[in-house]
This record gives sequence, C-alpha cells and structure tokens, in this order.
Amino acid sequence: MSRFVPEPVPPSIATSNRTLYRLTGVEPTVEAMLDCIPADKLDDMGAEIQVLSHYDVPAIALCGSFAKEESTWCAGFSRLTGWEVREPSRRGAALIMLAVDGEVYVVTFGDGFRLVPGEFKDRRFGLRFVIRSVDPDDIRAAVSRTPGQGRTDISMLPGGAPIGVLALDTFTKLVDKLTGRLNRPELTVALSGDGRVRSAEGGSGLRLPYGADPAALISDIRIIAKVSREELPLPELEFVESVTPVQEQEMIASLNLALDAALGTLGGVRATATVPSDSLDDMDQVRAVGVRFGTREDRHFSDAFDLDYVLGRLRFHRPGHRFPALEDGQVTLYSDDRARPGDIIRTDPLALWIEADLLLDDGRRFVFLEARWHEFDQAYLGGLAITTRRVITPTPSVDLPPWRDGDDEHAYNKSVQRERPGFLCLDRKNVRTPLHRKNGVEVCDLLAPDNTLVMVKRASGSDALSHLFSQGIVAVEALLNQPEARAGFAAKVEELGDGRRLPEGFLPHRVVFAILLKGHDALTVDTLYPFAQVALAHAARTLRSYGVEVEVVGIPPEGEADAGQQAA
Repeated sequence: MSRFVPEPVPPSIATSNRTLYRLTGVEPTVEAMLDCIPADKLDDMGAEIQVLSHYDVPAIALCGSFAKEESTWCAGFSRLTGWEVREPSRRGAALIMLAVDGEVYVVTFGDGFRLVPGEFKDRRFGLRFVIRSVDPDDIRAAVSRTPGQGRTDISMLPGGAPIGVLALDTFTKLVDKLTGRLNRPELTVALSGDGRVRSAEGGSGLRLPYGADPAALISDIRIIAKVSREELPLPELEFVESVTPVQEQEMIASLNLALDAALGTLGGVRATATVPSDSLDDMDQVRAVGVRFGTREDRHFSDAFDLDYVLGRLRFHRPGHRFPALEDGQVTLYSDDRARPGDIIRTDPLALWIEADLLLDDGRRFVFLEARWHEFDQAYLGGLAITTRRVITPTPSVDLPPWRDGDDEHAYNKSVQRERPGFLCLDRKNVRTPLHRKNGVEVCDLLAPDNTLVMVKRASGSDALSHLFSQGIVAVEALLNQPEARAGFAAKVEELGDGRRLPEGFLPHRVVFAILLKGHDALTVDTLYPFAQVALAHAARTLRSYGVEVEVVGIPPEGEADAGQQAA
C-alpha cells in the first residue's frame, strides 16, 4: 500500500457544505464521466458543460436548470379560485465530477444530486466514512430499516446523543444514513479554528464542509478515501457494517431464481413496499407514482406505490422472466397528480421499491433490500455476539467481593454492604407503585456508591438470567415513568442508608448485571447461555434507548478469588 501524504492546505481556508458521491463502474476520464450522465437530462436542463483543466485531475462541471412554464400548484389553485395563473418554476442544478487517484467523485449543488446516475452510486460511500469519523456520543440523526417489514425509521436528535439512545441493532435494523459530530482534524474544515460544531451526514452521499478551492477539495477527497479504505469503524459503530450484502455470485444467482419462482405464485413470496433511501427526501412532494414495465406506453399511475399491481404483473410473466422484469421495471415520482413529463421528480429502478423475504429449504433466511440480497440470520448471530462482548466487561465499574460457598443471593448482597463501603443492600426492599400495588417492584439488589443500580443473580440456566434482565427493564421504566416509584425509592434509600439521600430528581444512569454462573465458569460470550444472550441484547437495546448504560460483570466464586490472591 502506498504511503499517504495529504496535500498541504493553507490555514483559515473557506469551506462549502456540499454532498459528495463516489461512482463505481465509471472510467476516470473526461469522456467516460460525460457519458455516464443521461443525455435526456442534460437536454432537459439546457446544461452547459466545461472541462476544468485547472484541477490537475480529470474534471468536468455542468450547470443548468429545470424549468417549467407553469408550477405544479397553478392548476389546483385556479380550479379552486377561478383565477387563472401561470407562475413559472425554475430549479437550478450543477455538479462537478472529478477523478482522484483512479476513482470518480461527484460534488452536487442545488438540484444537481438528481443528475447523479443511481446505477453507478456507491450506496454505502458516505456511511462508510461517517462510522469511522464521528463522535459516537454525539449522533444527530439516523435512518434505518427493519428487514421483513418494509419499514423505515427516521430519528432526529438535534442536540446530539450517544448512539445507544437510538436503539439501533445489527440484528433488527439496517442503517441507511447516520449524522454525527465530525471528528476529523485532517480535513480542511478543521483548519478554520472557529470552534464551531461540524456535522457529517453519511448515506450513499457524504455531506460535510469541503474545501472551497480545487486543491483543498481534492485533499479532502483523498483523506476520506484513505480513512474509508484503511481504518476500522469506531467500536460503538462497527455494528453498522456487520450486515453486508451477499457477495458470492453463485448464491446471488440461486436467490434470484428462487425469488423468480416465488413471484409466480399467489402468496408465494413475502413482499412489502419500501421507499429507497435516496428517495426519502422527495416523498413529501410526491402527488403521483408511475410504474412502467417494458414499453413507455405500458404505465400504471396511482397516488402511492401500488404493490398489488406490481406483484400481479410479475406473477403473469413466464418463469425465468419475473426477476429480470423486476430489475428492468421503473418507478417514477411526480410532483403533480396529472403526472406530466415536466412533473417528474425522479425515476428509480423498480427493484429498489420492493423488499422480499425468502426462506430457503435449508432454513436460511435472506432479504432482498435496496436491490441486493442480505443474509440476516448471520447478522443476527453476529449482532448477539457483538452486543454480549460489548457489555461483558473485564474491567468492571463496580468492585464486588467473591461469592462464598453456601451463601444464597440475599446473604451475598448483605455481605457486599458489609465489605464494600458505600454499597447499600436493597434486596427484597420493594417499592409500591400504581402499577405494582400488590408486591411492589424491586428496583435493585445493590445501590453502588455512585448510585448505579446493581442486579445480582446466581444462575444455572437461561430462565433465571432472562428474569434478571427483565427486572432491569422494569426497574428503570418505573423510575423513569412513575413519580411514586422515584419517591418511594428515594425514601427506601434514606431509610436504609442512615440518611443517605439521592440527588434531586434522580434517574438511573447505569445498570450493572452481576452474575455468578453455576459451575464457577468465567462469564464470557461463550459461557453465557444462548437464550440469555437474546434476552440480554433486548435489555441492552431497551435500556440504552432510555439513555442508561448497561454493563455485565462476573462475580468470582470464593475459591477462584483465593487462588488469584495466592498467585499474586
């Protein structure tokens, strides 16, 4: 690998907040870059094109506008008022396309992003950089999908929050876009020295402040390419890349054939409609949706994407022709319900609008999403391992003594209070609330000196641990949502802690699950029972969504601790 040397950039240089795309399958030449943009779009916008010879790399720029003599709202306004109006509409569009170190990139301005050919886009380009370059404790927004449901979730956190608050998981979500506080001192924007918080938004494109002159822009592109190519994702964000498309061509061909066959039977495939990630920002403008199979005249229009029509058409294709028809079909979004050529917002391949679930005879589950196959069973197992490994820490935040042979849980909790200053035993000291009137809720077994809630369990199977993890969720939800629970817990602490007072408005910030496994096994991702891992992953995801950290620690048995001390 060649040594990377970024080009020098002068201090205090201006920046411009733009979106950058990386294209694949386009040769890094002026001719190839021109050829990849559809000629009809260039004609529609009356594009002017220049070759940028001063860039020192192959580069072109084009500029124009999409103009209509009558805005889409005019007809509706005229019908309601009897006032004939014809207000024009003009949307400017420009882009710069350049080849840097053999790769082709596009910087867009105005509506220029609509000119970037979707079939050439690297759809994870921006996301790949962001998960290596933002503060995981300062995430501002996320767009994710729930495989098998056709569901897209958009989360906005304008003030920033840790990634755990978004409750994103490898095995339940596929992240399409992520925005967070940029942490890249190498980039041009870091040289301004103005102390402003800068964000980076990454999906198929990468939006951030780029150098505003050619040398600075090219330097930034080279830094982004190096980071994406050579660095590992941040540990808190590595789950984003654990779901990857199926790569083996033979498997892809086999899955395509299986989907082709399933599409030929009524109810033969579990399919849902989904909105492509690149189309999400346009949906509030859409007034009509057109679907085309084959010829230009073979079109179907509706006010929303008509999945039943699409599946019905595909079902009557001949075997072996259904999947190609799905790939060749097109979906066009219109800004007016009259669906005229001048009202087109964008056109996408039909395959991007269909999500299909496929269960093979060998039990493996695949999902066709964003026109690519993903195997989510493997992602699920990998996600469990990642979550378990992340929360089982070898350096606990709480110092717990060994568990003496013969002690039950209550005896152990009392021993912690005796032997560890600042710990308070609250085992069996339940707090009654309107939702827990009969027996109350046990908020924790131990309260640590820093007011961490500690839940203790000696377990010989998954059932006991699943109950423990559920207890953590119930306790936190009670404190977060029920004033009676907060008041009752504060009173218990003051009563049993010799006047110890919780902070005003106390809410939990961390839950520690402290576990002694039967047989005195060390607590690891390999020794934790499989069903308990599922329950732990759910608890960790839920508690993090409440802003509560989760930690799992092993309690050493008495003999193991003694052996360790002798060895020391």
